[in-house]
Amino acid sequence: MRFDLQLRSMIREQVEQLAQNMKSWEEKPRIDDVEKNHIRDNLVLFDHTTSRQDIVIAGVDGSGDFPAVSFVDSFVYVTVAHRTTYESNPVSGLRELGPSPEPVVHFTWLPEDQAVRRRALDDAFAYLAGMPIRDVVDGSDYRTFKSFESDRPNTVTALMDDLIRPHAADAGNIGIQLRSTAELGAALRLIQQDISPTYVLIDSTLSLPFVSRPDESLFYEHLKRLCCVQARKRGTAFLALSKSHGLPHIETIEELARDERELEQGQVAEHWYLRLPLPGLDQWEFSLISGRRLPPPGAVTYLFRLHRTTPVMRLDTDLTFWRSHVQGETAEQTQANECRIFEDLDYASHDQRCYGYPYPIKAAHDRASLTQSERVALRKQIIDAAVKAGMKRSLFRDASRATGHG
Repeated sequence: MRFDLQLRSMIREQVEQLAQNMKSWEEKPRIDDVEKNHIRDNLVLFDHTTSRQDIVIAGVDGSGDFPAVSFVDSFVYVTVAHRTTYESNPVSGLRELGPSPEPVVHFTWLPEDQAVRRRALDDAFAYLAGMPIRDVVDGSDYRTFKSFESDRPNTVTALMDDLIRPHAADAGNIGIQLRSTAELGAALRLIQQDISPTYVLIDSTLSLPFVSRPDESLFYEHLKRLCCVQARKRGTAFLALSKSHGLPHIETIEELARDERELEQGQVAEHWYLRLPLPGLDQWEFSLISGRRLPPPGAVTYLFRLHRTTPVMRLDTDLTFWRSHVQGETAEQTQANECRIFEDLDYASHDQRCYGYPYPIKAAHDRASLTQSERVALRKQIIDAAVKAGMKRSLFRDASRATGHG
C-alpha cells in the first residue's frame, strides 16, 4: 500500500481523531465511590502457591489451517487439537502424565453444494466431538438455556436442523467452528476418561453467542454445555480461561487490589480475584459489565491475576458445579473454596515459559500450533494424494500467488 501526500494527510487526521475518541471513552468516569467500596469488599487476595498435592490438571488447545487447500468451489480444512495432563509433584512441580493421548485431527472437505456441505460439516462435528451430533444436543443443557433466553420451546431435532452451517468459502466462521469443536471434543474426552482430572482447562470462555436467538445455534455451544454437564457429574472443575477480559477501565480494580496489598504506587498487585456479581446472590452491581452478558447464562465469571507480568484474565466455570462444589454454607467457606482453585491455578503457572499462566494450556497450545513448514507439508500431502487419485495438479494452483498477490 503506497500513500501520496494527500492520502497521508487524510490518514493522519483520521488516526488523530480515532485517538481522541478512544481517549475520551477511556477517561469517561465509570465507577463511583459506592461501587469502589463494593469492589473492595469483594476483591479477594490469595497466597502465592508453590506446593500442592494430589491434583491433576489437564489443558486443551487447538489450531489448524483454514483452509489448507482450495480448488474450484471446494475447500479442505485441517483441524488439530491437543490435550495434556499434569500431576502435582512435591519435588519437581508439575509432572506430565503419560502416555500422551493422540491429538484430535480431522481433514474436512467442503464443497459449496448445500446437501454435500451439510453432511460433510456434520460428519466433521461428530468426529471432532467424539460422538454423534444428536447425542451432543440431547445430552447438553444448552437447550434449557436457549428455551429460557429466547422464550421459545425447542426440540432436539429442531436444534439439529437449525445449526449454523456456513458456506464452504466462509473461512473465518468455518475455522472458528471447527477449532472450537475440536478443543471442546478433546476436553470432553479428558472429562470422560476412566479417571477424570481435578481440572480441565480450555483457552476460551463459557459465553453462548446464539443462546438468545429462537432458531439458530452453533454446534460448539451445545458441546460446551455438554462438557459442563459431564464435568459436574464426575466432580471435575471445567474452567475456561481467557487472556482478554474485554472490559474497560480495569485499572481501577487493579488500583484497589494494589491498595489491599498496601503496595507502593506503580507496583502491580498479583494473586487476587474478583467474582462478578451473581444475580440473586450478590447484592451489588458492577457498572463495567453493563450491556454485556456477564456472567454468561449458566456460568460464574471471575477477573483474576496470577503474576505481575501477565494481564488481568477472565475465568468462567459452570454455575451448577459452582453451587455444588464451590459455594459453601457461609461466605467464608465459599471464599476458602475459591481461594483453593486460584491457588491451584497459581501452582500450575510457575513454568518460566509462561510464568503467570497455567502451563498445561500452554503445553497444549505449543503442540497444537501448526508451523508454516507444517502447513506447507500438509498442503503438499493433500495435493499429492489428490493427484495420485487422478485429479489434475493445475486445479490446486493458488491464483493469488500466480498473479503476485500471495
